[in-house]
Amino acid sequence: MGPFFYLLFLLSCHSLSISAAPPVAPPKLGEACNNVGGWYITSQVCHSVLDTDPQSQTADLNGIAIIAVNIATRNATLVLTDIKRFLQATSDPIQQKALQTCVQVYTDIIPKLKVAAESIKSNKYSEAGTVLDVALGVPAKCDDVTANYPTVRALVDRDDVSFSNVVSVARAVAGYLANYYSG
Repeated sequence: MGPFFYLLFLLSCHSLSISAAPPVAPPKLGEACNNVGGWYITSQVCHSVLDTDPQSQTADLNGIAIIAVNIATRNATLVLTDIKRFLQATSDPIQQKALQTCVQVYTDIIPKLKVAAESIKSNKYSEAGTVLDVALGVPAKCDDVTANYPTVRALVDRDDVSFSNVVSVARAVAGYLANYYSG
């Protein structure tokens, strides 16, 4: 009876040590977010973007890059919806013109982001990176025409996760994968 209780004691201690361990980032999510610094993205920003999608917790590196692009696509769609709503509510012709420019640049980038996700699925990371480089310029194009309209700028620079940050993370992860698989 002694060895049985000793074994039971060891097993219970082992299970306690496993359950008492602090949660850690899954290796691939951690790997992706810890290797994006070359693109001026911190691990914290990377996690703040990718943690918005629970699938990032279990995804492989390719999946994480696709998730990042999908988050960027959803974010662009939300920004576009907000800008369109604001456009309908304003009667100022100069502001309308500025908003129409923003509508156009966000309308144009959404299908391109979907192409970037497809490129990643096909392991064409450089192609995805080219599209994401274009997407990085979208907020600036809108900022240029809305500089005098802080309300409009607030739509683009969302409080939750800005399009600029989301695209930067997607670009950084795609860049990491391009380097990872080329080396």
